[in-house]
Amino acid sequence: MLRRVLGWFGGGGDDADGSDAGDLEWTDPNTEYGGDGPPRRYTCPECDAAIESTGPDEQVTCPECHTAFKGVLVPDFAICPDCESRIEDVAFYPETRRDTEFAACSTCGYRWESDPR
Repeated sequence: MLRRVLGWFGGGGDDADGSDAGDLEWTDPNTEYGGDGPPRRYTCPECDAAIESTGPDEQVTCPECHTAFKGVLVPDFAICPDCESRIEDVAFYPETRRDTEFAACSTCGYRWESDPR
């Protein structure tokens, strides 16, 4: 057991089961991390127009009424960049940008997570 714990911290070489236990990377190889994430679709609260935006939700401007919304709109849904289907399983936090945001496509398995650091 001590050998396994030391292995986690790089002091004991390989783990007892032969795996590289010194690797504490907890990322999923099938998940995209950081960057702007998938395109987001909003509904303008002023004129009900559809707004599509990419990247952090710092400012979104309606193409119809030209009203600018700075950090207050939460997307209705995201659009998968791989299969272009509607992603309902999303969490965006335009107010804080400190929490991890994510989007997961149930159609093709695409997954994105922000890096709030």
